Amino acid sequence: MAPHQDRAAHLVLGTLLAAAAACQTVPSHPPVAPPTAGPSGRLLVAIVVDQLGSWLAEERWPELDPAGGFARLRREGLTVRELRYPHAVTDTAPGHAALFTGVAPRGSGIVANEIIGPGGGDPESILADAGTRLVAIGAGPLDRPGSSLAALKVETLADVFKSSRRDARVYSFSLKDRGALFAGGRRPDAVLWLDPASGAFVTSTAFATSTPDWLRAAGDQAAVAAARAPGWTLSDGARAWVAAHAATPDDQRGEGNYAGLGRTFPHAIPSAKAMRATPAGDQLLFGLAEAALAHIAADRRPTLLALSLSSHDYVAHVFGPDSWEAWDELRQLDARLAAFLGALDRAFGPEGYDVLLTGDHGGSPLPELAGTPADRWCRKNATAANDVDRWQRPCGPRHRIVPAELARALEGALVAALGAGPWVTGIADPLVFLGAKARALDAGRRQELIDVVRRVATPLGIAEVVDLAHLDSGACAPPESSRAALVCAATRPGQPGDLYLLQAPGTFFDPNYTPGFGTSHGTPYLYDRAVPLLVRAPGRVRAGAVIDAPVPAATFTRTAAALLGVRAPAAADPGDDVIRTMANTRASAPPPTPGSAGGW
Repeated sequence: MAPHQDRAAHLVLGTLLAAAAACQTVPSHPPVAPPTAGPSGRLLVAIVVDQLGSWLAEERWPELDPAGGFARLRREGLTVRELRYPHAVTDTAPGHAALFTGVAPRGSGIVANEIIGPGGGDPESILADAGTRLVAIGAGPLDRPGSSLAALKVETLADVFKSSRRDARVYSFSLKDRGALFAGGRRPDAVLWLDPASGAFVTSTAFATSTPDWLRAAGDQAAVAAARAPGWTLSDGARAWVAAHAATPDDQRGEGNYAGLGRTFPHAIPSAKAMRATPAGDQLLFGLAEAALAHIAADRRPTLLALSLSSHDYVAHVFGPDSWEAWDELRQLDARLAAFLGALDRAFGPEGYDVLLTGDHGGSPLPELAGTPADRWCRKNATAANDVDRWQRPCGPRHRIVPAELARALEGALVAALGAGPWVTGIADPLVFLGAKARALDAGRRQELIDVVRRVATPLGIAEVVDLAHLDSGACAPPESSRAALVCAATRPGQPGDLYLLQAPGTFFDPNYTPGFGTSHGTPYLYDRAVPLLVRAPGRVRAGAVIDAPVPAATFTRTAAALLGVRAPAAADPGDDVIRTMANTRASAPPPTPGSAGGW
């Protein structure tokens, strides 16, 4: 990596703010006493907008309604421009685990979204637990395996909160199990995600044998059916706004037709599965959260309410981040966020709650845009200061790798080179799983296998093939000093997976929503690894403050712990929370005001 790419993300926040002060973004001031813990009945709302990269926030937040939710959080709180994940596998499960434990996959054990079982076959969720069963709202236990945190090796923020405060309450909602479970921890009061097969929100017997009655109307089959019934349409005003902002036509080549949604507006929503890739998914999650607000307000206990807004991710996967759909999803999300903040005001008063908002990873454009006038990343590269793009966005060919196709190609090449297999049992982004015969090879023959994999994978956009059986653990230190360090932090000895396929810039593994179409994430480059952080904490951070210098992902964890008045999880990476640091600083940048979109 170039030197500008190698700044260590694990510097303590005080050091980072010194750099920010040099840029006159957050000038330093004489120290003041650190803040005390918040009121005993205070509410912390932790929001993760899936696939919200810093590059996207930088470009698109100023284009949104100044009365919207993002602009309000920026006016009333602190904006951290760049929260950096310290690992290469920038996917949902590793990202959410890092946010709510403060540690990279090497410590948490959450090394991927999915893994291949010992017998091979299709990838399965890393959280899948055959010893549990799903429990649907309004229907009770289902005869299908559920999910748990059995794969997680460390404690979560919610675990600490629950053990520190007997009266603590934790609620976590997402469209995905991996978006809900890490925030909910091991003893949540309610943790729910959408089960497309039953068309309702579910939990797992790992956490409860039933769901709260007060959530039924917001998350049962009837609620999900009602949310998807109107379909996804554009009013005349919305159509004009979207057309003015999207880089592509509504029928852009490379967009997918996910579960019958179609590629152009209007979109009928034929199923709960399809609904995930529409703003109706956000509508349901905010509905669950607002149902929780009434319950929380009744007893005024200290509470963590977590939302993983997954539709933003699904829409970008299927249609690409430059599509009409992606722009309308962001527009509607912004409006619903503003409405939710209004509901919080009414339930707790404007000063009675705190909000953290961030992303779990970034994303990249459709490969089909490369070399076309619609490729905004090339335009950004051309106008970047000193010809260096802050977010490492590539201008050039991009590659979409379909894991099943690559696995077949690898197996064929390995049979030709090494004899009858099987050699490869499957690929689950970004890991290759080898069979017993491959694992039994001596050192020389194993190197032959690696060479074959490299020969097949390199032309498809793989920058490096890392043999995890011989990964030098010393590469993990110092943090983020190299691609090797990022891969080391993304893996854990003894965890599933044999080879790590490190993508070249612009390359991604097909997420298999619409194979051969759409886009994804998962690389170590800053367009995937850097996300924004918004902190609204009245009386504890200054309105309109901005931190321009990068901060480590554990900053989110430590800040959330400070707002809850508890210690950070034991395994959390070193660093500081913004509450303590901002007590010693003063922001000079004026916040955006209503009626003006405001800059980054």
